Amino acid sequence: MAEPTVTKLEGQIVCVPSIDTRDWYAWNNLQPPGPPRFQVHGEVYVPNPGVDAILVPRVPQGINPMILLLDLLLRQAPGIWPQVFTWVPAHYRKVPAYYRQVQIFFADKIIADVPVQDVQ
Repeated sequence: MAEPTVTKLEGQIVCVPSIDTRDWYAWNNLQPPGPPRFQVHGEVYVPNPGVDAILVPRVPQGINPMILLLDLLLRQAPGIWPQVFTWVPAHYRKVPAYYRQVQIFFADKIIADVPVQDVQ
């Protein structure tokens, strides 16, 4: 079993032994009216329904401007939540933007390498 990973965002800590994700999809929306809009979506398996999956730009970005690097962060909402694993959505949007590939990181490891589709 892997070592637990701790991720922190705004003082809320979520500790998970591993991370499962699925259904990553990224696209450039080139439909009029412009400008181009970029979106990525996926799902993350979290320990309770009060955990939010958040995608934020990685700092620093890589040297290729056509590849977006994102960090997946987990934030626990306050309150009492049932301890049942569930799938929650993770989204990221940027306007104006255009990319060819997205790499998603969790605890400094790439967990998804997603090609970007153009929607016209």
